Amino acid sequence: MPRSYVVTHADTATALGSGDVPVLATPRLIAWLEAATVDACPDLGNDETSVGTRVDIEHLLATPVGARVDATAEVVHRDGRLLRFAVAGHHDLGDGPVLVAQGHVTRVVVRREPFVARAVPPIVVREALDSELKAVARLRVEAYEEGYGLSDEPDSYRRVLMDVASHATDGEVLVALRDGDLVGTVTVIPGGVPLAEVAVPGEVEFRFMAVAPQAWRQGVARALMDAVAARAQGRPLACCVITGNEPAAELYRSLGFASSPDRDRVLTPDLVLRAFVRPPG
Repeated sequence: MPRSYVVTHADTATALGSGDVPVLATPRLIAWLEAATVDACPDLGNDETSVGTRVDIEHLLATPVGARVDATAEVVHRDGRLLRFAVAGHHDLGDGPVLVAQGHVTRVVVRREPFVARAVPPIVVREALDSELKAVARLRVEAYEEGYGLSDEPDSYRRVLMDVASHATDGEVLVALRDGDLVGTVTVIPGGVPLAEVAVPGEVEFRFMAVAPQAWRQGVARALMDAVAARAQGRPLACCVITGNEPAAELYRSLGFASSPDRDRVLTPDLVLRAFVRPPG
């Protein structure tokens, strides 16, 4: 049985950004054809599912808003876990069903739980989007308030933490997400720029490491550090740890960092930014 859809304004190329005309978008049509292959899959085991691996579709005709599209799929080849489907799409305009798309979709049968475990890491780290910078600022402030008793004074460090936009210009602001929720952030900075506190040219520094209090001791900081190390590409890494933050100091030591007292920054007699450096490699 075909899957039937009615084209809405949300399905157009204009809405999806794949073009600037108000007709059925190719990405939406492909999604409908893939859905048809899911329906057409042969019986699988209780712990099995199939995932798409290849799409080869010709989009032949434009379909306007309001038209109905029928998507069909049929298995035409099977080789072990590999399934190949012939797919077609027809709309209901003109004299009878009119072919608007045809081609092939390849799927592979996998075991569901192991596949999901490999494909969906518990923590995703990537560069922050512009739309996320305000949330990053709030997370920084929340984490520093909880961890360090951040001052409410207007000229306090709070203002620095809130200035994420300029930090994104001078460095790379990374975010850590778990199930789509922001749980951590860090900023990677090349040594020698004004934002770098202790790194010299040729080194990489990271600053503003912050983890949401509800996600402390859950591996977020280590995931962020893995991303920082990947971006360093073998160059030396440097950072500062404020007096009293022994959990951070222990984390960095466990990752190969060593104290570098000659780079320490004394803010007050009781407040020191201790420098830590990890050699290249």
